[in-house]
Amino acid sequence: MAADTDTVWSCFVPRELPRFAKREISPAPASKKALFKRLSCLPAFLPRKLMHMRLDKATGVKCFMLSAEILQITKHQGYVWDWTPLGFDRNACHIGKRFQHVATFRNCGKIHCKMLSQKVMYAAYMVFKLGPTSFYGIDYPFQEASISVGGRGSTSIVCLQSCMEDEGDGGESPRIHVLESPDRAHRVVRCPRVITLGEDIVLPRKRADDWMEVELGEFYNEEGYDEDVSVSLTETTVTKKYGLIVMGVEFRNKLQKPTGL
Repeated sequence: MAADTDTVWSCFVPRELPRFAKREISPAPASKKALFKRLSCLPAFLPRKLMHMRLDKATGVKCFMLSAEILQITKHQGYVWDWTPLGFDRNACHIGKRFQHVATFRNCGKIHCKMLSQKVMYAAYMVFKLGPTSFYGIDYPFQEASISVGGRGSTSIVCLQSCMEDEGDGGESPRIHVLESPDRAHRVVRCPRVITLGEDIVLPRKRADDWMEVELGEFYNEEGYDEDVSVSLTETTVTKKYGLIVMGVEFRNKLQKPTGL
């Protein structure tokens, strides 16, 4: 059938793909259609396996996830980061790929624009969890997220210890929850119980894989600038905190549904 030819599927598979880790795509797909199905259904690790790439099923846009292990994490005095092995659970998320470790708090990451698809509005998302037994100091003061390409950039304020749920079937307004630590000794929440949408505070959303994600910013990749796009999440005030678990930072086209849904 004409719809199965390489000529047709070449429109969906980017001309320039990154070099993948050894045996990551094996056996080699026999056609462009098979290659697209492989990369849109399951991400492929790049060398060193600290970054993986997948294709958006609807558009063929290249989407990347950076492991927490390659983020530049600044350690303030008294802060300790643990590198925790991350169990593999193929049923937890449709992407079916997990980095070996997560970071168990300033972190930033970057990716070169030429690795991304051109003429696409991208957004960067930090994928994270709060400690399953205890977390503290993540609620307030809020954190500052930033994104920049060259000398151009933007910043926003995010509240990690909260979660926004999408509208229900009845058209209700999004609901906001402030999350409480499972540990009773650290269950005091210092941020306002009710955060109004008019305060321009970016809130995380839950994903189907039981992780959360928060948008760090967006940018339009016009012609694939010859420069890095950098994202960061920083404290506005240095305070004691623990229980923030970071998987990494994902770059994907803005209108795409969250990974894991």
